[in-house]
Amino acid sequence: MLLLNSIPLVLLLCVHCALGEQAIFSHQSNGPLQSKNIIDALSEDPDYTSLLRLLQRAKLIPTLNKLNSSTFFAPTNDAIESHIASRFLWRAALDDEHHDFRDNVQEQLRQELFYHLLNYTLDSLPTEQTPMVLKTLHYPRKPSQGPPSHEPPPYPPWLPVPGGTLGGEPQRLRSAARDAKTYVGVNAFGKDGVEVIKSPVNTSNGLLLGIGSVVPVPPDLSTVISHRPELSQLARILRPEVQSFLNSTSELTLFLPVNSAWDSLPFYERLYLQSDLAAHDLSRIVNMHAVVKKHVIYSEEFSLGLNLTTIDGTTLDISTQGGKTRISSAELVEPDIYASNGVLHTVSEFLIPPGALQLTPEKSLLVLNCTTFVSLLRSVNLTSLINDTETHWTILAPQDDVIDLLGHNELPEKGSEELKKLLQYHFIPGKRSPKKLQDGMLLETALEEPGLDGGRQVLDVEVSKKKGSDDRTIRFGGAGIIGDPVEINNTLIYFVSRPLTPPVDALQTALPQLDLSSFLAAVFSTGLADKLKFAPRTTMLIPHNSAFKRLGMLVSAHLLSASSKPDLERVIQHHVLDGVEYTHNLLNGSQRTFPTLEGSDVHLDRTVLGNGTLRLSASGGWADMYSQLLLKNTLTQTGVIHEVTDILIPRSVNLTVGKLVRAAKGSTMATMVTKAGLDWILNGTAPPEGSTWADLGLTGAGWTLLCPTDDAFKNIKLTELYADEERLQAFVTQHLIPAQAPSRAPDDDSLAVDNVNNNRPLVLDDATTYNTLRSSPDLYGDIVFRQVDGTDEILVGIKGARGASGQRDWARVLAWGRATTGGGTGGVIQIDRLLVPYSPSWWIAFGAPITVGVIGSDVASSEEAIKQPSASTAENIKSFVSGGAGGIAAVLVGHPFDLTKTRLQTAAPGTYAGAIDCVKKTVARDGVTGLYRGVVPPLLGVTPIFAVSFWAYDMSKVLIYKFTPNRTSKDLSVAEYAAAGFLSAIPTTLVTAPVERAKVLLQIQGQGQGGPQYNGVIDVVRHLYKEGGLRSVFRGSAATVARDGPGSAAYFAAYEITKKLLTPAGSSPSDLNLSAVILAGGTAGIAMWSIAIPPDVLKSRIQSAPTGTYSGFLDCARKTIAADGVSALWRGLGPAMARAFPANAATFLGVEACKKLFDSFA
Repeated sequence: MLLLNSIPLVLLLCVHCALGEQAIFSHQSNGPLQSKNIIDALSEDPDYTSLLRLLQRAKLIPTLNKLNSSTFFAPTNDAIESHIASRFLWRAALDDEHHDFRDNVQEQLRQELFYHLLNYTLDSLPTEQTPMVLKTLHYPRKPSQGPPSHEPPPYPPWLPVPGGTLGGEPQRLRSAARDAKTYVGVNAFGKDGVEVIKSPVNTSNGLLLGIGSVVPVPPDLSTVISHRPELSQLARILRPEVQSFLNSTSELTLFLPVNSAWDSLPFYERLYLQSDLAAHDLSRIVNMHAVVKKHVIYSEEFSLGLNLTTIDGTTLDISTQGGKTRISSAELVEPDIYASNGVLHTVSEFLIPPGALQLTPEKSLLVLNCTTFVSLLRSVNLTSLINDTETHWTILAPQDDVIDLLGHNELPEKGSEELKKLLQYHFIPGKRSPKKLQDGMLLETALEEPGLDGGRQVLDVEVSKKKGSDDRTIRFGGAGIIGDPVEINNTLIYFVSRPLTPPVDALQTALPQLDLSSFLAAVFSTGLADKLKFAPRTTMLIPHNSAFKRLGMLVSAHLLSASSKPDLERVIQHHVLDGVEYTHNLLNGSQRTFPTLEGSDVHLDRTVLGNGTLRLSASGGWADMYSQLLLKNTLTQTGVIHEVTDILIPRSVNLTVGKLVRAAKGSTMATMVTKAGLDWILNGTAPPEGSTWADLGLTGAGWTLLCPTDDAFKNIKLTELYADEERLQAFVTQHLIPAQAPSRAPDDDSLAVDNVNNNRPLVLDDATTYNTLRSSPDLYGDIVFRQVDGTDEILVGIKGARGASGQRDWARVLAWGRATTGGGTGGVIQIDRLLVPYSPSWWIAFGAPITVGVIGSDVASSEEAIKQPSASTAENIKSFVSGGAGGIAAVLVGHPFDLTKTRLQTAAPGTYAGAIDCVKKTVARDGVTGLYRGVVPPLLGVTPIFAVSFWAYDMSKVLIYKFTPNRTSKDLSVAEYAAAGFLSAIPTTLVTAPVERAKVLLQIQGQGQGGPQYNGVIDVVRHLYKEGGLRSVFRGSAATVARDGPGSAAYFAAYEITKKLLTPAGSSPSDLNLSAVILAGGTAGIAMWSIAIPPDVLKSRIQSAPTGTYSGFLDCARKTIAADGVSALWRGLGPAMARAFPANAATFLGVEACKKLFDSFA
């Protein structure tokens, strides 16, 4: 009581006024008047020494002394000792040594003690488990900001100040009885709580009840939720912003669903809400279950029947009937879970009105790991496609790991129109379940394509089944499907293995298909490229490369010549239908005639073959010009591409004999025909009236001209021939075959396409004989065709002629072309030799009949003397084996040099003093065999490398000839040889790169560097594949091309130049002796390595370095120069140049020696 006497009177009056406002303050004691108050009772009982110290720290002694009526639930020493083990605040308050934590205000400690104190005396303690609700002197407030203060408090600290976060109400405390014991701090059902362990002590100013534990003060709502097991589902997913709302909002009443309510949600909706992506929806859900009013709504108000408006604006209807309380559609599970800023009631279900929260496709995609896909859709304002819950969609979505693997740089720029089109291509209207999908289907997408006049672009579907299994493999636009599709409400989602790229223009689409390159080259040689790229709603019928040969090489040559561009443009446009015709339309439609951009039509025949194969016929050409239609459905920006086996000639293109003669490089023959007065045949017109030819009744159509090339006339004295009109006509008429119908399709239409695909002006079967214009006056005017056994080679000769071993009487057929004049009969057959009219000597003319009459046998005719060329298969085998032998010789000779070069390139600076030092150290360490470390990969790869290299070189030369049709010389220039060499390196890299990778790793093994040690080439390849798949095996491919492209250009150019320089005048390079060939090969090797060393250094370093050392070719170059200087790029130059001549000389020596060995057995 001494402490009370020391308090100023003014402050005591303040206490009286403050406490006097709080409900009951008087206590009607049933016992005798007590002379001691609560503080005296605490002081007398040794069980409360710790509590007294805490009351002193919190400056609550004056408060307890002033109270006229109170109930104090007093923790005993043991209770406080147990509590301070986990509560630093109480421990610090009891420990004088914690000066750093001394707080002169002690607000938090005081509030926790106030929670044990009532400002009225309980008349009696509870006798049943139904709780008694008590109001304490604890008024929760938002926590003060800043550290504890050593300054005096701004008001008397012992005053409980009304107000706070519960709408001016104090915090509540429940008490109940169980098993004849009293508990305080129980829940709404009278369970849990702290036991009253000491007998009640009545004092002059209240009731003292000793308890066995400290009653925990209710924390904020966010903390309450986190401590409730029945709310663990919600607690686990609450985001920081929601937690902040829950622990900072005052007068908050929550109705939250228990864990079982979550199980009633659809799986993917629950999965979405439980993800990190549902912060907004979770905030809405909490707001739909939260009410903020001027006071907290406890359960005693429920019986009144309430209609509460939530923060989100929804309405909660509360009713009580039959002892049960319902909150809208949910049952009340547990009421009145106290918190510092409100109260929590748990309910059995979510209180979300129907349609308030919907699982949109966007939310589904987010929870299904398609966040990048959604982000891209947002960047181009396509969120309407994924927020529409009414429309049915099939979405082809790449997941995040797919896009990450592809790399964001492979996609169009965010926000771009190109990206928008790409993303629209991933949406298919309607729900297309796997069972509804069929192979070859075309599905409309959300992409509205200007190239289709605003129509929707389609996507092709591939469906395949494994043998003996019902499992179906589905591909959309060539992209595979990962896992099973997911159906969520009106949306079906497939996860694709890569983003789908919308079709591009027709030419760009067809460009990667090598078998269509001839037609594309023809398009680009004209001015039609832009027109065909952007012409809307078109179907392109692109012929295969072989179609140009099947058309007849002379017709192809004519169309591809610079002077015939108008004809070529008409032919090209005749292959473009004016309209989009997909496979289904062509197979099942009723339309038979289709307009083309050229202006005429093509006709479709669906029944001729009867096996589902379609046949097209042109508007012009010849009567039996057909092409098989190969339905491909190759989609383009403007329509679709199908393929055809043959070229279709429109009626607007007139192919005369004269045009085909020019294509056959037969200008000399054209001159002879003109000088012989037969130029009307070249033009396809009738002979002049009054001419000898007109008198014979000849017409201008249907002629076939055997046309020797200009080279065939090198040994012919043309001046003398032109001067001898009779002889000139004999030569010309020997080569002119009158009108004769070509072979027609047999009665069996199944062979029709095969027969017409040759497009020959004549039937060229073996032993077929034709009359010529010379046949009528001359016994030896007929010609005969023979086919060389086992080959496609065709020969033509004068029937019955003998002389000069037949060399002047027969020729090889080089090419042909069919004219369109005369209904497509006739044309030009190009031959390599002039057929000299045959006049037999007297003994042949008269001796043969006599011999036949006497002996009964015929004299062999000229076709029997035609020599059969040797088969090319043996030559190919000889070349292949010889090339392999040359490569092996190169490896055996050059590998020590190559090993030295590689080690110099990859070793750390200072490892070797030079090439000689490297060789010495290698031999000292591994012996002489160490110089052949890593020799197995090049030995295994040398044959395919050489085969591919020389094959690609030859093919590159063919391409150069094809793209330079107007060249004046058959010989390639140095630049053209170099270009062919450069192109040869590209396909060769497919073999060279992995071989070089394995070789380099084996070569550097043993020079002291760390890293794995390999047991051989198979071990290398196995390790590389395991390490990084094919990407690791092919590491350094770009550097290999950078080395071999320029290197091969220099190699082949130098080889060809050297051979020409060494070839004597009047001789052919093929006649060079072995020493000259070796010199040319060695020179070629030196030329190559003189420029290939820098990229070879970078290649060796990239292929030998650990994974991640270099990001690419340029990064390796930059780091190499930065570390070792520019001179590092020339490391290994000495060994490379020392190797170049002997290794490449050995190559050609091996080739030539092997060929001679083969020849010796021939």
